[in-house]
Amino acid sequence: MLLTNFVLLALLGVSVTEAPFLQAEPVAAIGYGDLALDTSVGRAALRQRVAVAVRGFCARHGDYVTPVSLRYDPNYCPDMMRSELMAEMPRAVRRAYSLARREAGVRGRQL
Repeated sequence: MLLTNFVLLALLGVSVTEAPFLQAEPVAAIGYGDLALDTSVGRAALRQRVAVAVRGFCARHGDYVTPVSLRYDPNYCPDMMRSELMAEMPRAVRRAYSLARREAGVRGRQL
């Protein structure tokens, strides 16, 4: 009984302490507060920031965020990260980003 209690307490202690190999999930983020989104230059800068953030994130963390069964698809990580970034944007910023893509002639999966 004493051994069982010790084992349970040891397991509880291991589960509570943070293991060095456990890391927080990577997150992609951009700043857009300094951009004038009512101008084409500001919208183009927003589109560029999204593209740079997505490419950098996928280069560093693509293997981590892409399921093994989809690693053959080079568009999975960029598509998902762009979608996540857009989901975090306020509605007006999403509209500006969509307009910037149209202004640049970008279609489909292109960043």
